Amino acid sequence: MNYQSRKKPLFPWFPHKESIAISLVGSIPLKLGVALRRLLYRYIFARLGNSVTIQTGVEFIHAFAIELGNEVRIYRDVCLDCGAPNSRIVIGDRTWLERGVDIKVLENGYVEIGESSFIGPYVCMAGPGHIKIGKQCLIASHSAIYANNHNFADPTSAIALQGISCKGIVIEDDCWIGSGVRILDGVTIGQGSVIGAGAVVTKDIPPYSVAVGVPARVSRSRKPNMLLPSTHSQEDMRSDDSSFSTPLSAVFTQIEQTVKQDHKYFQNVTDTVPVQLLLEQLLYLLLDCICRLMIVDTSTVLLQIENKQELAVFATIGLEEEKSANIRIPLGRGFAGQIAASRTCMSVDDMSKQEVVSPILRDKGIRSMLGVPLFVKGRALGVLHVGTFRPRHFTDNDAKMLQVVADYIGYHFVY
Repeated sequence: MNYQSRKKPLFPWFPHKESIAISLVGSIPLKLGVALRRLLYRYIFARLGNSVTIQTGVEFIHAFAIELGNEVRIYRDVCLDCGAPNSRIVIGDRTWLERGVDIKVLENGYVEIGESSFIGPYVCMAGPGHIKIGKQCLIASHSAIYANNHNFADPTSAIALQGISCKGIVIEDDCWIGSGVRILDGVTIGQGSVIGAGAVVTKDIPPYSVAVGVPARVSRSRKPNMLLPSTHSQEDMRSDDSSFSTPLSAVFTQIEQTVKQDHKYFQNVTDTVPVQLLLEQLLYLLLDCICRLMIVDTSTVLLQIENKQELAVFATIGLEEEKSANIRIPLGRGFAGQIAASRTCMSVDDMSKQEVVSPILRDKGIRSMLGVPLFVKGRALGVLHVGTFRPRHFTDNDAKMLQVVADYIGYHFVY
């Protein structure tokens, strides 16, 4: 899309037209509201494609500088703000903006999101620098993309008075940005790259890289040694990891080595650091590795509590609210409870049709989940599950891979 080729409409009365349209139909729920917004909003946008879905509570500022492609879906409480008439927001065909996404573009800036991309709940993007996101990108919840920096060289002057610099941010096609990632100004993330949850990206990332940490560092390339499941049976998968082209044991070893490198005090563990603390650190690194390898937004370990009739979150990436809220899952109920009771794998493509005990799964917007039992010395004492904010069909090979990881966790981390 060539946003620069479009001339800025000069309508002094336009804000009134925009406010009237949004006031009239912006809060009407259900299919009627969607249909009315499709009809009326055509007169306030630079472009409104076919079959666009806009839910209630969506805020548009300077909508005449906003272009929405075909089959775009915008969920509740999204805000698209072209803060100046000469700025622009362009959303490509079949792109989803989940609940609470906030995009603000200042003077002379633009944000462009390519087709078939997914922007997770409560992602924030802001200029005035340009932000360009490619096709088929996945950006998980609570990530932030800021295309500017404040100058602060002069300690005698207030930072707010020293101006800003703007270099712009580019995320190329087919990238996956994990939950809670921060991407700073001047960064280009190469095609096909994966950024681990919680990373802070301060420098360019080469194409097809996996980068993690603060600041983000490239841990490996996706090209040479991609993890490819085979068609071995699930029992074979539990006994060893030889059915993968890159052994999972190599991944686990790499995680352990990373911990030792990043935390030098681990070298004298018996004297200075409790073994349980080491295991928890390793477990969280392993959960982050699962998110990156399986391209999911959450990974969670639940264990039976003392009464053995309920599960509680032991460790998680992406569902931290469940742990802080001390959620209890009865055996046999909800997603995790059914897995623990049946001792079998479970996959759900559409969580809206599934009974859930934890309201946080609904609040966070989890769409699809895969879970497996976690065995300790032959007993099913917990559950390992992963989830995505975008609908996904998990395959048998995904389940086999997750079971191998669950068996590793049961053997090394759970007593």
